[in-house]
Amino acid sequence: IRYRINGVEIQGLKNRRRSDSRPEFPMRRHDQIQLLKRLLHYIDTRTTSMADAPWRNDVSVYTDTKHLAQEQQILFRQHPILMGFASEWAKPGDFRTDDYVGVPVLIVRGRDGKLRAFLNVCRHRGAKVAEGCGTARLFSCPYHAWTYDLAGKVIGIPDERCFPDVRAERSSLAELPLCENHGLVWVIPTPAADGSTDFDIDPWLGGLGPELASFEFASWTFYDKRVIPETMNWKILVDTFNEGYHVGFLHRDSLREVLHGNVTDFEAFGLNHRLTFPRKKLERLKAEPEDSWDLMWNTTLAYSVFPNTILIVQGDHVELARIFPREGRPDRAVMELGLYVPQVPGTDDERDHWDKNMQLILDVVTGEDSPTGRSIQIGLTSGAQTHTVFGRNGPAMIHYHQSMQVALGLACASERQKAAE
Repeated sequence: IRYRINGVEIQGLKNRRRSDSRPEFPMRRHDQIQLLKRLLHYIDTRTTSMADAPWRNDVSVYTDTKHLAQEQQILFRQHPILMGFASEWAKPGDFRTDDYVGVPVLIVRGRDGKLRAFLNVCRHRGAKVAEGCGTARLFSCPYHAWTYDLAGKVIGIPDERCFPDVRAERSSLAELPLCENHGLVWVIPTPAADGSTDFDIDPWLGGLGPELASFEFASWTFYDKRVIPETMNWKILVDTFNEGYHVGFLHRDSLREVLHGNVTDFEAFGLNHRLTFPRKKLERLKAEPEDSWDLMWNTTLAYSVFPNTILIVQGDHVELARIFPREGRPDRAVMELGLYVPQVPGTDDERDHWDKNMQLILDVVTGEDSPTGRSIQIGLTSGAQTHTVFGRNGPAMIHYHQSMQVALGLACASERQKAAE
């Protein structure tokens, strides 16, 4: 697999077959063929998946401070947030901290093999007990050295005679509900009222679970990550992944050689969805027997995992974009953009391959999407219009923002039913 992006050649790793890097996609073979046929039909007829009608979205959802506060309270504190691949916490003591949701979170693999999440807050005076990521035997607060084991239990209070009965009152870090499933990790960043520390993610996924499980993400290897702060609303960053209308224009010097513009297949899974982008080489399938058709190497799959995560499955790697508001401002956001690969690179050629893929992602996102997103934010605050309009060729955009209204309790009954369907 070879293509050139902005003068840089990206070539697939030698001798790597699909079966070497991922399991079989769970969609029935018949359904895969039908999806590929739909994409070929869209290309031949110059059409795409369509919504029933255009849809208008109030500009205030991108600009209003009160609306953002509601999003932060409901979406980022009460909904499961995808934190990463389970492989990032492979062995006991592996930990990672995360502040993006607005509260400090600590996730650590216990000596018993169980993955747990806590508020990264010392029960003494509230300082963080851990920073960054790595492997630890225990956690000790830097302020007064209150110490906690990997299960969050208080195991040391210096000069404890000054704190009679406090250990019993505050025996551990405040634990958060966590779900490790389908090779991925989700956390609800608010302690459960009933004290529960786990939950089932599948009802939140709306039937998407089996597809995610099939990729066996727990065995994938983290390769690289960038944290990208932006001066735009966080949903503008999400929006760029939710339609292919702009591919042939904004990305004419990059992705247009790889992907068809304004051609996608859309399927909803509750509040989530899958958007399938056909690659330019897809049309070669017309000359091949159907039993040889391969979905994964002829498309790009972009999963929107509500409310803020885009999981992009490419032929030989996965890109994970986690997007959050920041600073309590509707015009501030941050994207954590990660690259995951099937196995630890063993050669310079493999590392060079993944480095080029990471650079391509950054070139497209920071060099093309982000400048446009910043201009959109300025335009939305200009007073030029009260609503943006999503065309029929943007069913994923419409579904995502209608799902947002449902989650925030802003949709009328008919819109709630339509979004659920």
